[in-house]
Amino acid sequence: MKNRDGPHHAIPMNTRFFLVLAALVSATLPVAAAPPPAPREEVLRLAPPDFALVVVVQNLRDHIAAISDSPFAAWLPTTPLGKQFLGSADVKHFTDAANPLFGVLGISPADIVHDVVGDAVVFAYAPAPPGGRAGERSVILLRPRKPDVLQRLLDRLNTGQTSSKELKALVTRRHAGAPYSERQKADGSSEFYCFCGAAFAFSKSEDEIKAVLDRDKAARTDPPALVTRMTKLDVADAAVVVMVNPRPLDAELAAKVKSAKPEDRAFLSKFAAVWAGTEVAALYLSLDTGAELGVSFQFQPEKLPAGAKGWLVGERTPSAVWAAIPDDALFAAAGRVRATDVLDLIASVSPADDKKGVRETVEQVVGPVVGRDKLPLVLDAIGPDWGLWVTGPVKEPKHAVPVVTAAVKVRTGGPNDGGASRALLPALEYGFQTGRIAYNASHKDQLELGEETDGAAVIKALAGEAFPPGFRPCFALKSGYLVVSSSPTAIKAFRAPAADPKAGGDALLARFSSTAARGYLAARGPALATVLAATGAGEEQALVQQFDSLAMLLEPVEKLELIARGDPTGLKIALRLKATKPLKK
Repeated sequence: MKNRDGPHHAIPMNTRFFLVLAALVSATLPVAAAPPPAPREEVLRLAPPDFALVVVVQNLRDHIAAISDSPFAAWLPTTPLGKQFLGSADVKHFTDAANPLFGVLGISPADIVHDVVGDAVVFAYAPAPPGGRAGERSVILLRPRKPDVLQRLLDRLNTGQTSSKELKALVTRRHAGAPYSERQKADGSSEFYCFCGAAFAFSKSEDEIKAVLDRDKAARTDPPALVTRMTKLDVADAAVVVMVNPRPLDAELAAKVKSAKPEDRAFLSKFAAVWAGTEVAALYLSLDTGAELGVSFQFQPEKLPAGAKGWLVGERTPSAVWAAIPDDALFAAAGRVRATDVLDLIASVSPADDKKGVRETVEQVVGPVVGRDKLPLVLDAIGPDWGLWVTGPVKEPKHAVPVVTAAVKVRTGGPNDGGASRALLPALEYGFQTGRIAYNASHKDQLELGEETDGAAVIKALAGEAFPPGFRPCFALKSGYLVVSSSPTAIKAFRAPAADPKAGGDALLARFSSTAARGYLAARGPALATVLAATGAGEEQALVQQFDSLAMLLEPVEKLELIARGDPTGLKIALRLKATKPLKK
């Protein structure tokens, strides 16, 4: 039978009762308020978005607290470097000079960090137009955790400077319905500051303070424009960020290009073209268990010069040579670039009126050695993968000099690549023979260029009493790589990479192992000092002491890595530090 009262009677009475009750209860509950903006957002929305330079320091209190409570902070004072630094006269002089100042202000350094500058500090700067300093603009913004502490600090400062006659008067003014203060100084200049809610602004320009008050009254955007830029640069969480807005500096750069000397104008013109395609850039410092210092760029690719795009935008690919570099190398660097691309880059920034171009110079110097007809094939076949690394010497105790090895991919798969690779070996041998003959002509002891085999590879190596033990400059073409080293043992140990790495993510460019370097100095430092002293580099005992000091300086660091990361519109290059003990728990 149909329900004549309508479809709502299909819901049972007790169910309808609880639905109505739930609706009434939910209507009486308060609507959850939006979370308050982060301290960084509070001050960045007050900062001028069109200034050339914006410095942001955020979460300083949390970073200092975390590092102070870290394994690194507990360990460093126990080390020779920590004891030497903390007990130095410079530290004592700084402490002795700072304590009276903080006493007058009635505040401790810890209170300033925790209550005044610990959340967020912003400094914005715009240079004067070309031709003079008049017109410089700047403003400092703080987001204190306790505004009343900052107010008391200002009151003490104003009172003290009024008593000392540095401050003539403190005047309260108003703009857009809000108060701000003018500090009239005895020399006739003035400084201005105001509070906007919990945020504080200071400037030597009254117009800048008024502009801050206007931005405080304006409709709020979420997030502020400067936060959007930091996010786009992938530095939003960094402890310190120095953002550069290129557009306010365009006129100054154009003036420099116009007035540049002819030999500098080519480079500056190319730089200006790249600058015009740069949307925003930043220098940043991030802190975690380690530290990262880097630069980040965002470009407008359509505005970049065609020759620069490949260098500045796009995903990065690490060099395949990293697979062949020993993990215990003291230092290593590797990348991907073709020889022809390097020559094109150098040529593009060379002076336009240079009588002899880069390629002409290479052709004149190298062409006769490899053959002028083969030179273009040789240059085109070299790369892109290359690497250079330094390792400790072989196990013999008398060997003290580190082993330096370099390898570069030589293409052999094309129809003409075989001739290109074969032309490289005579060219290198010519260079080695030239050096041997030049030395032998003026020395009684003689150098010899010998050869030994490593499978299919033939290693050509110099030998003679002039070299320190373990040092034998050599080269070979091995498994598609031209390898040059200071030891044939390193060439024999070289294993060509089995596969090409994939693009994307972080591409490692260089690595320094402080742990390996300190181990090398501890084991071979005295022997190396003997070798260097024999060459006139210094007195042996003094060199040993210098090596000991260097090892002490390196102790807090485990390793440093230089990386690059790219995408279709940006590039980031960063130096990553891994500390001997974590900087944070």
